[in-house]
Amino acid sequence: MDRLCNKGDMVKNLIMRNIFTCLSVLLLTLSISTVRSYALSCMPTCSSTDGRFLLVVVGTGFQTLTTETLNIRVVIPGNQQEFTLGIFDGDSEPGVMPTRHWDAGAPFQYSYDLKIDPDEDDNGPSVLSELGTNFPDNDWRDFTLPTNDAARNAEGDFVYTLTITAQDPLNPAFPFVTSNSFKIRSSGLVQINEIFTFTASMQTLDFPDSDASIIYPNLDTTNGFDPEDKVGANYDGTVCFFFDVDEDSSELEFWDGDADRGNFDGTQTDTDDPNTPNTIPDFAPLSTDVVAQGVNPPIPFDDVNPSLIADPSGFNFLIFQEGPVSYLTIFPDGQIFDNINPSGNREWEKWLISTITDDPAIADRMAPVIPAGEYQVCFEGLDINNFVSLRPLTAFRGEVIPDDIPVPTMSEWGLITVALLMATIGILTVRRRQRI
Repeated sequence: MDRLCNKGDMVKNLIMRNIFTCLSVLLLTLSISTVRSYALSCMPTCSSTDGRFLLVVVGTGFQTLTTETLNIRVVIPGNQQEFTLGIFDGDSEPGVMPTRHWDAGAPFQYSYDLKIDPDEDDNGPSVLSELGTNFPDNDWRDFTLPTNDAARNAEGDFVYTLTITAQDPLNPAFPFVTSNSFKIRSSGLVQINEIFTFTASMQTLDFPDSDASIIYPNLDTTNGFDPEDKVGANYDGTVCFFFDVDEDSSELEFWDGDADRGNFDGTQTDTDDPNTPNTIPDFAPLSTDVVAQGVNPPIPFDDVNPSLIADPSGFNFLIFQEGPVSYLTIFPDGQIFDNINPSGNREWEKWLISTITDDPAIADRMAPVIPAGEYQVCFEGLDINNFVSLRPLTAFRGEVIPDDIPVPTMSEWGLITVALLMATIGILTVRRRQRI
């Protein structure tokens, strides 16, 4: 009888140990997560030679929709102890000096303030504060910073906001109008969830290291200008952004502004958009040069008058890109919708894709499904020095270079499971020795 009982106990112990082992393996498997990290995330791009930039503008002379302040979110994976932040061409002395790059108008002082911001309300204590005069022209300046637990959001990631603000003229003798072109990069995710302006900039032409020679490395002006000068160009008229849709949706919406659609002869020009009210939208800052949506011919034109082709400076030849400006919205499942008539001068137009209706008074396009996933917005035919604004309804990001190999990390639950597993093994071992 004792032997039967002992045998039954052995079978029970064996079953319990097998069940415990299986549960432990399952818990450990579920407790190991892959943190989404990036080798580099840039806005709008990581290249220092492609001419693509974000903008902050002061004054009304540029007739644009951007404001004097821009907030950029930087999100760091929660397992990182430090992160990098880089700013390209953060200086603010434009091409009035013949050897400067990318900026236009009057020399101006800008500030760059990085704040802890887990609530994403653009407020928080500063961890880095720099002035534009401390940044190099046409080069990156990078910072390495420790992560701060005060920056953790509800998901466990670290969230910071970089605020770029126009401060004061560097030289009061110059007119009060300026544009600051810059790029941002980080080892975290760089994204924007407010009105922002972008461009392909070219301000200088007549010296060896000019903006023109950087964008067009084969530029040779000794015999005038011809199509061969554009061969191998670092800018091709496209600028692309990305955003996520978290779940299947019935509508997809964002706004584009001041795209300056239209040719000098009145063809392919801006029209009255049927699903955008003929008013200034509530979200548009009145401090900008905004006008009501309607028929707003471009300034400047989206092409060039043939009579100007012979311009001896070659500037018009170099800034214009083939075709009128338009953009594609590319879905994660491969659907593509083109907006061949974006906004005219200084106006905002709504771009709405719907799964419910194809009524042009409501939606620009109808899609069978708007799935969850990563979307792309890609502008084409965008002339150099055309300032275009976007108003996203979800965070937009630029170029992202992912890590080659994701690093698996163990969560707190994983560590707890390991501790429990080791404690249970110890208890079983002690009991076994006591029986012996």
